[in-house]
Amino acid sequence: MKTEFFIASRIIQGNQSKNKLSKPIIIISLASIIIGIAVMIVAVSVVTGFQEGIRDKVIGFGSHIQITKDGLSNSMESDPLLIKQPFYAELNQKKEVQNVQIFAYKPAILQAKRDDVVFTHNNKDTIHSTQDILGVLFKGIGKDYDTTFFADKLIDGKLIDFNNPNNQTLVSAYICDKMGYKVGDEIEAFFIRDTQGPKKEKFVISGIYRSGFEEFDKKLIFTRIGHIQKLNNWGVQTFITVLDTCIDKQFVLKAITKGGTGKYQYDWGNGFQDSPYHKFSGKVTERIQLISSDIAAVDFGARNEISSIPDTAFANITINSPCSCDELISNESFEYKTTNQIITPFGEVNTTNGFGTQNLYTSGFEVILREWDDLTKLNEIVYETIPYDMKTTEITETHRDIFAWLDLLDMNILIIIALILLVSLINMVTSLLVLILEKTNMIGILKSVGVKNRSIRTIFIFHAIFLLTRGIFFGNLLGIGIIAFQYFTGFFTLDAEVYSLDVVPVSINFMHIIYINLLTLVTCLIILIIPSYLVTKIDPVKAIRFD
Repeated sequence: MKTEFFIASRIIQGNQSKNKLSKPIIIISLASIIIGIAVMIVAVSVVTGFQEGIRDKVIGFGSHIQITKDGLSNSMESDPLLIKQPFYAELNQKKEVQNVQIFAYKPAILQAKRDDVVFTHNNKDTIHSTQDILGVLFKGIGKDYDTTFFADKLIDGKLIDFNNPNNQTLVSAYICDKMGYKVGDEIEAFFIRDTQGPKKEKFVISGIYRSGFEEFDKKLIFTRIGHIQKLNNWGVQTFITVLDTCIDKQFVLKAITKGGTGKYQYDWGNGFQDSPYHKFSGKVTERIQLISSDIAAVDFGARNEISSIPDTAFANITINSPCSCDELISNESFEYKTTNQIITPFGEVNTTNGFGTQNLYTSGFEVILREWDDLTKLNEIVYETIPYDMKTTEITETHRDIFAWLDLLDMNILIIIALILLVSLINMVTSLLVLILEKTNMIGILKSVGVKNRSIRTIFIFHAIFLLTRGIFFGNLLGIGIIAFQYFTGFFTLDAEVYSLDVVPVSINFMHIIYINLLTLVTCLIILIIPSYLVTKIDPVKAIRFD
């Protein structure tokens, strides 16, 4: 083996001299290997970087895994879940999980500012007013939302303040340009509700973002989840007022409950009942507690079941002039100073509204992972962790079209690698055949002194290895140099409206580079064994005479 290696190295050195037939062929082969390796490294790096860039943006607007209520429902408005779940904190403790956050969606129609155009017709000024509208999707988020995604996408204003109640929103530049919005503007949105008519809400733009992913930029608006919880009528909120009438010569409190299913039951201290009224004497100072909740829709004759977590309100009755509620008293005026302070003939009633239980509900939970490769494994773990009436959905299922498109890019890479390998193999085989032809005299001499065909073939295989390793080395330098330059400078840019990314993305993955090198080396060596068999067909007598 040492002899074969020595002869092969001498051939390499001999090829450095001029007037050699094989020299230009070998230079072309070496160049093709260098360029081929560099192109494969750059192609794999760019495609992988593009896949990661698009994937990160899709995950940024959602998550790797979504936990929602099981069953058939509108994907934008899934049935509510209680936020207080055992798995909420448990999942956050897993090392593979970066964050678990609550979310809620609500579709709406935006109404732009009125655009007045003044024109003259028949010597009279006429004003023509138009208002653009746009269908959007509000996404409610909470304090636990990972806002790092917007760190490099916020182009104006600031992120939503979750520490104080507000009506701030984060709107895309696409929507702002279309509707004529800017930071600080008040926007009007109309929300459709299942059991009631459309509801108009006003928000203020706190920040403008641009992700470059038009599919999301043209529809998503972010706001505090409390607005969506209230708009979706999750949970209930309880109020108490005093009626200016009598029932059985007693004063009457009335419960007012909002949200939920629209059908309610009330507990004034003696269990839940259907009546919202409660009678009191008006002679005793007392504090009355009201607990109310909505009831689920059930079959006829079935027992009513509480649907939402109940809410609690209080009425503090202060007696100044004890009296009974008869026609004379009831005709005296009740002074409603505020909704919570009522002056009555017997004294005063101060009510405390319930805080509401809508903030205890969410559409679902978003689980963000640290590594993409953990998706399938973690989805199975999460599914085993959550209750039976919930389900998990991977991001690849939520956005099948996007990830199917990204998967097609893998096929493009395989085609590119196959074509480059084919070109490199043709050049390598050609150079080896030319070299064998050029060294026919040497082959004849070696055979005449008793060197076996196998050893002669090994000499030319070593020669091919020298050529391959040199080409692979310089190809790696060129390829890694190009992607490193792009990685640190972002010199090559893209049209974000077309590609959803503003610079050519690159991913430096050394395992991919190693695989490319091994694939090239092994494939070329296996294929080069075939032309090396030409040595066995050479007659030593004719070879020595060959010129």
